[in-house]
Amino acid sequence: MTNTAPPFALFVRGPSDIIFALSDTLGFEMEMQALAVSVFEDGPETMHVQALFATESEANTCRDALNLGTLEHFITQLPDEDWTAKSQAGLPPVKAGRFFVYGSHDANKIPTDTPFPIQIDAGIAFGTGHHGTTKGCLLAFDELIQNTTPKTVLDLGCGAGVLAIGAAKALKTPISASDIDDDAVYVTKENAKLNQVAALITAFQAEGIEEKGAFDLIFANILAGPLIVLAPTIAASLASKGSVILSGLLDEQAETLITAYLAQNLQLSRRASLAGWTTLTMQKP
Repeated sequence: MTNTAPPFALFVRGPSDIIFALSDTLGFEMEMQALAVSVFEDGPETMHVQALFATESEANTCRDALNLGTLEHFITQLPDEDWTAKSQAGLPPVKAGRFFVYGSHDANKIPTDTPFPIQIDAGIAFGTGHHGTTKGCLLAFDELIQNTTPKTVLDLGCGAGVLAIGAAKALKTPISASDIDDDAVYVTKENAKLNQVAALITAFQAEGIEEKGAFDLIFANILAGPLIVLAPTIAASLASKGSVILSGLLDEQAETLITAYLAQNLQLSRRASLAGWTTLTMQKP
């Protein structure tokens, strides 16, 4: 974003699950594309999302299309600053086990003993690794590969491609990454190039999984509702002894998810909570 006129920001605040879903809509599904989308946790059960637009008219059009109802929201013009740089600077590096997610502005802060640095710059910020769900997946993955080496991996609902990139760096093996939205596929490809793993990542648009019994590991960092619907498909797509790392669910939704995947004959091998969000690792016998 060039620093001509200050952008207009649409702020929306509400329950975590609603804002979590809204951030995806703003980032990938709206016809009126935002210049940048950032998500922030501001309490144990609430979050807010900020979307930047070049004009007030664009911000108003987006707000009207979202049908925000009673959700707390407002539009304001930001001060005259470089908001791309400011947005990036507002996302500090995240350490998740042996992974270190950082923006280009923090390239000098990578610890010398970091095996797997992942550079993701702010833009469509959701999925950058700064949310509890993405960090939770990286931690679960780091623990998983201490004892096993998946040969076939799918990042389902790849978003910005953080998990696919992390898997490619750690495993040095081809990784599949899919998303229902073409913009997410494009972002994943660009981030794979940025992290010098483009040759290992195949990103494509898809609404589900067609390969049965194909994957030793599936990342599914989506939302609780779709994860429940996809449970039979995900289970069928796992190879024998394969694992799925599930996230995008609030702590209070965890038991429902566990029940849905136990019904598919998967076993719970790991459960962890981070900032109110649960990450589950389920394994096929």
